[in-house]
Amino acid sequence: MEQMKFRFDDVCGTADMKLTNQLTDILINRFPYCSVIWAISPLVHDSQKDTQRVFPKEWNALSDFRQHYKLNTFSEINGRDGVIVATHGLIHVDHRLLSREAQELSILLSASLVNANIFVPPFNKWNSDTESICFDNDIKLIKFEDGWKSMEHNKFNEDQQLWYLHAREWTLESFKAWFEC
Repeated sequence: MEQMKFRFDDVCGTADMKLTNQLTDILINRFPYCSVIWAISPLVHDSQKDTQRVFPKEWNALSDFRQHYKLNTFSEINGRDGVIVATHGLIHVDHRLLSREAQELSILLSASLVNANIFVPPFNKWNSDTESICFDNDIKLIKFEDGWKSMEHNKFNEDQQLWYLHAREWTLESFKAWFEC
């Protein structure tokens, strides 16, 4: 049986890293042989310190991917023992909306900045350009279609091996309780 994998999306400079580390510790203690992946977004909008988001939520409704070019803060997030570092792109945008060249810049530059060889596409959205860029550059593409389930929207099932989450959506108590449902 494949080992469980837990993926934290939107690990960024506005995230509560104390909470992210605490949730990581819970996973490692509960599932000693699991893999934990932090999908790091190195650029954020500084207005999101209270929300722990990469960008203002309103940008989703604007239907203009160029809005995401307005990120204004670089945050260096260091990995830690027991965690696999991945990139979540230089900009947190649906990469299908970007030209091949813009995708390549986002994927390769962010992978270099966070020292990763794994790409987790924002919003779980990718296309053939994304796939070929990753393949050509020896970067593993994490695909939602491989069976990832959201911890925020699905009940715990010990047979499910691939889970993703956003730490900002949890407290220590709600996180621990999720496993008991």
